[in-house]
Amino acid sequence: MRIDISSLAFLLGCLMATTPLQAADPLAGRDHLSLPLFHSQVITLDTPAARVSVANPEIADIVMLGNKEFYVLAKDIGRTNILIWEKGSSARDALTVEVTHDLPALRRKLHELIPEQKIEVHSAQDSIVLTGTVPSATAMAAALRIAEGFLAPGALRKDGPPEQEETEDGPKHKASIVNLLEIAGAQQVMLEVKVAEIARTEFKRLQPRFNAFGRQGLWNYGGVNGGATFPDALFGTEGLRSPVFPGGAAGSAGPVVDEFAPNDVVIQSQGIFAGYLSDSFFFNLALDAAKEKGLARILAEPTLTTLTGQPASFLSGGEFPVPVPSGLDNVTIEFKDFGIGLNVLPVVLSDGRINVRLDVAVSELSNATSVLLSPRNSSSTFVVPSLTKRSASGTVELADGQTIGLAGLINDTTRSTVEKFPGLGSLPVLGALFRSQQFLTGQSELIILVTPRLAKPVDPKQVTLPTDGYAPADDIDFYLLGRDEAPDSSKEATGATRDWIEKQTYDAGASERHGTDAPQGTDPDVASKAVNDLKQGKQPAQKPAAPNVTLLPALGTTLGTK
Repeated sequence: MRIDISSLAFLLGCLMATTPLQAADPLAGRDHLSLPLFHSQVITLDTPAARVSVANPEIADIVMLGNKEFYVLAKDIGRTNILIWEKGSSARDALTVEVTHDLPALRRKLHELIPEQKIEVHSAQDSIVLTGTVPSATAMAAALRIAEGFLAPGALRKDGPPEQEETEDGPKHKASIVNLLEIAGAQQVMLEVKVAEIARTEFKRLQPRFNAFGRQGLWNYGGVNGGATFPDALFGTEGLRSPVFPGGAAGSAGPVVDEFAPNDVVIQSQGIFAGYLSDSFFFNLALDAAKEKGLARILAEPTLTTLTGQPASFLSGGEFPVPVPSGLDNVTIEFKDFGIGLNVLPVVLSDGRINVRLDVAVSELSNATSVLLSPRNSSSTFVVPSLTKRSASGTVELADGQTIGLAGLINDTTRSTVEKFPGLGSLPVLGALFRSQQFLTGQSELIILVTPRLAKPVDPKQVTLPTDGYAPADDIDFYLLGRDEAPDSSKEATGATRDWIEKQTYDAGASERHGTDAPQGTDPDVASKAVNDLKQGKQPAQKPAAPNVTLLPALGTTLGTK
């Protein structure tokens, strides 16, 4: 077969005329690039580029490494475009760059630092969404703090809706962590606080008071223990002062006659007195002698239940008014709390331990250092009482049902005062008339115990109220027997609060964690039987007894109920 060279050349010319030449693609068909935040990538072009430009350098920035290579750095969450102009040609190409959160790295970090937890991470525009279940509030807080490090620069974590910030392109939402994590398990904490104080005081007082006056010839003499004054003597109906040397010329002047006026002799409580009177001598004696002993016992047991991570407060007492000056001749009234106050913030940790931050105070009104206020232009007097207060605050960490001493105090004070006449007051026996002495001693012991427990609701039919069984006294009990309630009312309601606490903690500590995580020192079978007995209205066969501790040795010691 013979081929015509001229015909073949004509055919190739026609083919080239109908098919245009295509420009080279520098990206080799790539039009999309996805980069995690803060990551970078080097892009190599197939053909040299004359110019490269990025639409939004705040999202992604570029650095030219050569005419066929450039460096892309992800700086913020979002999308932008990179335009590439081919060298020696008017052709250009576009590359879409999408910057996302580094979710795979966040998953690895959460699994590394909080292992064995089902935490899922998602991206929603500028925000990171956390879902799943964690064992405690501590693990939740750790997951949130870790996720914050994967947000864009300048992003602020908010618990509510994301805020907006003004930019050149208009308002933009600030990135945030959307927390959809749930805490598993019993996360209600019941906190029992015991404030126990006992104080003993002893007071002794011996205060002799006497006054004596006599005249012998031209001499006057006397003595006093308790103070006296010597005012000018007044005589006559006109109350005139008489001179010492009467009978002289009219209007003669001279020293007046002084009067002996001893202070009033007072016996405050117990004592004896005696007196002697003759024509030229009198003597009065009062012996104030006392010995007092006092005993005070205070026991407060507030109990408060709240959700983990949520603060709670309790106050049983009242408020008293305090006048406060306000402006010119104006007085406003402010009220101050007193009584038994408790503020707590419990957090359940991952290992079942409970971290508690609490502030406990027990105060009562006292008149020992009260203040009397008398406003001008008023005959009224305001009495502002003082407070006797015992308070402590701190943070402790315990297992469920354990007890620790938060604070303790032993106070021993002694005060002695002696007033005597020099020399005479040191004489034996008779010297007691010339001296006064007081002796005060006191000892007090205080301790504050804290016991946190995991708690769950109970059946209201199982709860006994303090008012259950109360019946007012009838006429015979009230008028004839002197009773203000029925004979058996107080017995039926005794211990209702403690019974409610035991039922609530049994349900949380025994039935929910039967055989696996029972409270320390409690046998699971015994606890389960106790729960069944309580549900049937019976008394439990075995109850957790109070920790066998003394006062101060309990400080800093963690004890489990046994």
